Formats: sequence, C-alpha cells, structure tokens
Amino acid sequence: MSDKKFYIISVALLIIAITFSYKYEEGEASNGGNSLNYFQKMNYILRVVDNVYVDEPDIDKVMEGAIEGMLKTLDPHSSYIPADKQKEVEEDFEGVFGGIGIEFEIKDKYLTVISAIPETPSERIGLMPGDKIIRIDSKTAYDITTEDVFKRLKGPIGSKVNITVARTGASEPIDYEIIRAAIPIYSVVAECLLEDKITGYISINRFANKTSQELEDALNALSKKGMKRLVLDLRGNPGGLMDQAVEVVEKFIGINKMIVYTKGRFKDFDEEFYSTKEGNHKSLPLIVLIDAGSASASEIVSGALQDHDRAYILGAKSFGKGLVQRPFDLGDGSVARITISRYYTPTGRLIQRPYDEGTESYFLDRYLDPELMTEQEKAKEDSIKKAETFYTLNKKRVVYGGGGITPDSLITYDPYSDLMSDLFRMRVFQDHAIDFFNVMNGKEAVWKNDFEKFYKDFSVSESMVEDFISVAKRNKINIVETVPDKKDMAKKEYYYSKEQFNKDIEKIKIEIKYNIARQYFKERSLYPRIKAMNDKFVIIALTLFDEAKKLADI
Repeated sequence: MSDKKFYIISVALLIIAITFSYKYEEGEASNGGNSLNYFQKMNYILRVVDNVYVDEPDIDKVMEGAIEGMLKTLDPHSSYIPADKQKEVEEDFEGVFGGIGIEFEIKDKYLTVISAIPETPSERIGLMPGDKIIRIDSKTAYDITTEDVFKRLKGPIGSKVNITVARTGASEPIDYEIIRAAIPIYSVVAECLLEDKITGYISINRFANKTSQELEDALNALSKKGMKRLVLDLRGNPGGLMDQAVEVVEKFIGINKMIVYTKGRFKDFDEEFYSTKEGNHKSLPLIVLIDAGSASASEIVSGALQDHDRAYILGAKSFGKGLVQRPFDLGDGSVARITISRYYTPTGRLIQRPYDEGTESYFLDRYLDPELMTEQEKAKEDSIKKAETFYTLNKKRVVYGGGGITPDSLITYDPYSDLMSDLFRMRVFQDHAIDFFNVMNGKEAVWKNDFEKFYKDFSVSESMVEDFISVAKRNKINIVETVPDKKDMAKKEYYYSKEQFNKDIEKIKIEIKYNIARQYFKERSLYPRIKAMNDKFVIIALTLFDEAKKLADI
C-alpha cells in the first residue's frame, strides 16, 4: 500500500474516531475517552495486515468491513451502504427509473420475459411472455446475471437499447430498438373490489415517495366503483419513508391528531407529527391487516389508527422496528445510516422491540407461528402484554406495548408446505401460466376480454393440472407415487408424493388461476381479487366490519 493511500486511510480513521468520540448535545462537544486508543489499535492492525497478510489485501474492502462491523454493534438497523447500493436505494424510494418495462426471470441461463409491464416500451413493441432476450446491444445475454440485466437494460430516460428476442413459433430471432422510458415502481400493488362489490381491498408493499398519492388514487377509483368499506393490507410491508406513513394515516382521521412521535438521547432529534387536515376518507369503515413482516412505517400506520380507535387491526403481531435512522453522507456516494431516536405511537407505546438477544434472533423470532410456540415463548408473550398495558385515546380500550403492534384480533398463519414453497421458488406457477398463454395465443376464449366472466367461469381442469405437473418436472420438481429413499442431489431434483400434491391441490389451483389471470388481465384492479377472496385474513376481515364501525363511531 502506498504511503499516500495509507495516509488518506489513516486520516479517514482519525476522523471516524474523533467523530464517534464526541458527545453531541445542543451544539457542544466533549471528549468521549478511549476512542483514540481504539483508533491507534485500528491503525496498527491495518499496518500489520498490509505488511504480513498472506495475500495482497483489498484495503478498500477491509475498510468497508471495519465500518460495517462498527455500525452493527450499535443496533440491528444502523448500517453502512456502499455508493453503488445507495443509488439503488434512492431509485427504489423515488419510485421510477429508466428502463424497458419487463418482469423477468433467468430461465435455463436465458433472460426470459414473464410479462411486459402495462404502458411501458416493452408492451408497446409487443414483447410476449416466454420471449427470450438473447442479445443486448449486439452482445450475448446468455448466462446473464440478474445484476447484469439491470446494468444493461436500465439507463437514462430517452436513451436507446437494442435487444434480440427468440420467440416460440418464430423462425428467426427478432430485433427491437427500444427507447428507455420512466418505469414506475408501484407501492400500491393491488387494488380491487371484492365479490360483494362494496368492499375495497388495497395492498401496499412499502412506503416510497409516491405512496400517499398512489393510495389516494386507488381510494378514489374504488369509491367511484361503489366501495363502502376498506381492507388495507400491510402484511409483509417492511416500511420506508415516515412522512408517507404520516400522510396515509392523515387520510383516515381528523385534523390536529397526533400520529407518531420520536424520542432520542438528544432533544434535537425529538419530534411530534400531527395530522394537518381533515382526512378525505375518515368515514370509511377500515380494517388493517398486519403480520410479522409489517415493520417501521407499517407500524406507524397501524399503531396510530389503533390508538385513535379508527381502524380494526387484524392479523399477527408486527415486527417491532421502531428505530429512526438518519443518513450521513460520507462524501463518495456511500452513506452511514445511524439510529438517532425511537418511534412511539400516540398512546406512548414504543414500537421497537428488544434486540439484546442478538441480530439473528431479532430478525427470525417474529416469524414463529403462534400455534407452534413453546410454553416458554407463550409465557414470554403473555408477560410482555401484562407489563405493557396502554389505553386507546377514544374508547379507552386496552392495547399492548412491548414492541410491535398487537392486533385487535390475532390470526395464526397457515404456513405453506415444503412443496408449495418449492413450487414458488422454482417459479412453476409463472412458467405454467406462460405456457398456457402461448398455447392459447390467437385462440378465442369466451372470457378473454371479460374478467368478470373469467372470475366466475374459469376453472382449473384436470388436463391443466397434468400440464402443471409436467412444468414442475421440467423445473426439477417431481410428483411421484412414492418418494425415493435415495435421491440424486447432484442433479438438484426435488421429489414429492402425489399424496402431498393432493393435500395442496386447492391452493395450487388458486395459484394457477391467479397466474393465468395476470397474463390476460394486467390491471391491478382485477386479478388480485382471485387471491384475496381465498385469503384467510381477508375472509375473516369481511366478518368484522361491524366491529370496525363501532370503533370509529361510523
């Protein structure tokens, strides 16, 4: 390592050491003690590694590892984000990027189109499910990685990219020139009316820059179609931008109501957030679905609506992520996200749950099925409830703290079998739907342009099930009478009995119908109904709207 590079790294380490050795308090600083001693140790270790390590060390990688390790000791959510990853994070939250607009998978080393996203360049030029993109800008795309797909297909809006497509039934590969356009990344991923035609269903998968506006558009669209009540699905939503969570809550409550507040070690980071206007939908009966994957901004929304007795919360206890991070720009595009405070619901419930048992336990234990908990775990949950009791702001109902949001009604999971998990993982449902679409392409079907007819009349036949089993086998999942004792794991083949397949057959048929519907009916206001009306959480929600009305005095 050159003296110049070592000097630069040493200065960087010194800055880090001094920064973290000083105490922030109303603009004043005081020395923190031993930090400079640790800096001297780091300086020495860096010299030793550079001089004696068995291989030539990648000093940049070593330093990034040191920063990552330092931040991991603070809490599970303080983190270091390298420059290339930070760009992806910003793009994700912006909700738009320049590209061609496809859902894809790498299938047998080929970049394969699952579907063209509606109103994007790919749909306009006629890319079809099952198309294989074999060249990008005259260079082969065979054996391409997912990371390289994004690098080669994404680019500035208005720029050109040339692709060559191999299509089933076409005698020659087809060349296309595509002008990249803004490709929206939606956070409202489903919006539809359910079977009764008065219940709206909206699913939000994250909180990004346009989530509030997307939700408002969905609410208004469903209201015009006759929506009288709403199921808002936040299951699996890991959170995102806090200001968007505040705006979402604001839609359903009155003016000047507290939504969330933060408290930290320093008063500068203490904030309170209130609704600033009367919500346009404050008279809409509301049920919110949450589970162990609902975190951060999702917990702000569900916690505030529960505390104000505005929504009935249904599902499983949420994740319990209530630490507030602030990004600190490190000058080269990389960012250190440092926890500065904690989130509290309006009643004073701390959203963050304890993390003193280690990171692995912290990230995994929320996914335990309540029915599968040991007696010790159940006792721990009960003790948390008893120790952390709060009362809602209007009805004075008991709600529980201790980390995460405890629903008004708890529902246990119906976990997928190993077979179902492998069918999803190996993309069998998607591949079968593509095959079905390609076989049917050009053929007339009475339901082809009529979703209501498809929803009512389309059923998965025995021949479709047999085709599905063939696609599964093609994807290395074998459905057999008797599972062999010895399996050739070198071929990575999976074996399941017909008995297990038959146990899962109703779930399999629902997924088959849903994936076929996605190929024919692209609108988010249509196909989600198929899964929603077969969803245990949604089915129970439909029986609880009287409770939701009583809570909100509607």
